[in-house]
Amino acid sequence: MPLSHQLRCLGTPTLYGEDGEAVRFRVKKHLALLAFLAMEPRTHRRDRLAELLWPAASEREGRHSLATGLSVLRARLGRAGIEAGRDTVRLVPGTVELDLDRLAAGDVLGSDIVPVLAVAPLLEDFDVPDAPGWNQWKDAQSANWRPRIRDALLTLIDRSRRHGDTRTMERLADSLLAIDSLSEEGVRSKMEARAFAGDRLSALRIFEEWKGRLADDVGAQPGDLIEGMAVRLRRRGWERTNKEHIAPVHTDQWKDRPFIGRGPQYRTLYEGW
Repeated sequence: MPLSHQLRCLGTPTLYGEDGEAVRFRVKKHLALLAFLAMEPRTHRRDRLAELLWPAASEREGRHSLATGLSVLRARLGRAGIEAGRDTVRLVPGTVELDLDRLAAGDVLGSDIVPVLAVAPLLEDFDVPDAPGWNQWKDAQSANWRPRIRDALLTLIDRSRRHGDTRTMERLADSLLAIDSLSEEGVRSKMEARAFAGDRLSALRIFEEWKGRLADDVGAQPGDLIEGMAVRLRRRGWERTNKEHIAPVHTDQWKDRPFIGRGPQYRTLYEGW
């Protein structure tokens, strides 16, 4: 039986209801609270949660803000989804389906009934300005999950390459570069996507900009594979042929002229085969 709610943490965090529609949160901290409880599946003290998300508030104000946030989560998930005592809180296991569970299991490509996993940087572009403790926790989580996210992106890039899906390939390459701006695999994939789409000059510009950053930041040089790719691009050896640019051949000039092998002299030969 499918779970009624799904929480996406890969990319911009989003909660989806049982109808598949995104659930809106008016207060960003309430979604941040849900992400924390889902990714840290254990019992938490109320005072620690209040300090994590409302550090500037007094103890009383912080507990009140937390209570309000928990009420919002109950309204979104159902009252049974949040287990709260006087001093402790936890998200009841099984209340939400977390995309990170599929990532941890290596279930990236899906199946005939399970869609491909949407992979992107963890909690992308989601910071809470006045909650430095939560932001530090997010950064630590991002570092922990980065190797698995990288491997999943490479798997999906290879799938897109084999299917000739250059748009998806470039989008995934951008996600890979978002977690590692010097990733050679990310730059090579983005160059391939542009080159296969016929945009050779953009592919070369991407390479030159990345090569400059690589030298400036770590004093390194590109590998032979990507350098060789750039050489072929400069020689116009990596462009997909566009059929629209092939001039049509007019056949009227051969009208009423027999093709070689179709004249009467060949008829007996063919009949003997």
